Amino acid sequence: MAIHITEKAKNQLLSLNVNHQNFLRVWVEPGGCQGNHYRAAIDDQVEDTDLEIYSDTDLKIITDQDSQPYFAEVDVDYSDDLMKAGFKFVNRLAVSTCGCGSFKTA
Repeated sequence: MAIHITEKAKNQLLSLNVNHQNFLRVWVEPGGCQGNHYRAAIDDQVEDTDLEIYSDTDLKIITDQDSQPYFAEVDVDYSDDLMKAGFKFVNRLAVSTCGCGSFKTA
C-alpha cells in the first residue's frame, strides 16, 4: 500500500492545522458517474475500526476499513489554480475517472 502526499498538499494540510492530533480523515462514498468519490475532513476523534494509512513526523491520515482498499495507490496533491483549486486524489489503480472527481476501480 502506498499513499503519496505531494509537498504542496502537505504544506497546505499543515497550514490548515492538520497534524497528529487534528488528523486528516479520508473516505470513499458511492456516487458520481464513475461510481465513487473521495471525501476528506479534519478530525480529532479516532474510532476503534479506523486505520492509519499515512504518518510522518508532521501529520497523519486515517480512513475506515471499507475505504482503505481505495487508498492503496493514491496520490494526494493540491492545486491553487483559479478555476479548480483544492485537494486532488489521483488513484493510480482506477480503470476510469471523470472530471467531476469520481473514479472506478476494477
